[in-house]
Amino acid sequence: MKKFLSLVLALVMAMSLVTVSAGAKDFTDSDSISGEDYAEAIDVMSALQIIDGYEGGAFQPQGTLTRGAAAKIIACMMLGKTTAEALGNQAAPFKDVPVGSTFAGYIAYCVEAGIIDGYADGTFRPSNKLTGFAFLKMLLTAMGYDSKIEGFTGTNWTVNVARRAIENGLTKGNDNFVGTALATREEACLYAVNTIKATLVEYENKGSSIVINGVEISQGASSPKVVTSGNASQATSINERQVHRHRSAALAGTQHLHRRVR
Repeated sequence: MKKFLSLVLALVMAMSLVTVSAGAKDFTDSDSISGEDYAEAIDVMSALQIIDGYEGGAFQPQGTLTRGAAAKIIACMMLGKTTAEALGNQAAPFKDVPVGSTFAGYIAYCVEAGIIDGYADGTFRPSNKLTGFAFLKMLLTAMGYDSKIEGFTGTNWTVNVARRAIENGLTKGNDNFVGTALATREEACLYAVNTIKATLVEYENKGSSIVINGVEISQGASSPKVVTSGNASQATSINERQVHRHRSAALAGTQHLHRRVR
């Protein structure tokens, strides 16, 4: 999963500097997009076919992000569109997400990966809307952050999510970020593209606890470490040489492209 994100990182960097594939579209309501950063993010996500417009040609950038749509975005980012779409018939473990429903496979994957949870009554509520903080929490988890270790649950979860999100540049381009507000579709694109550009992390250990004479003793988790592979023994930080190599490979396959990123 992480290897795929790293490859997409290189592709997005190449596209942001040169062109976006013919998969990107001119939407009928492009004038409603809130600036160039959002427009570029929508172009990229459209080109990658992760987020698309509606029948009739509108994108509805100010429309709100639902839990089901967020699961689709995450699954497509982590698995790739073709693999994620093949999950369509997987059963999601919720009574309101029947097999074969639009987001069933995506939701099943995200739940299994520990990225998103359902409610205590056994429902997922795929049509419910997400706040900016809630979506950023999903993206941070997809990057490798552990919700329990990082405090993404509990009383101060929004503070901890905000800290990690800003630290990793996930809200870059949104100068008016309000995490408690409902996330819009254009914000979802912006945060998702920023996540693809961000560096992945993992932990050498996630902590443990033992009981001695009835007393539980906890060993703290290690700090998250920057990686570009899902295998800690092979993981290295991205360096300029790697970026140049991936960028050159991506550019070699984009000579036919004709749209320049806005």
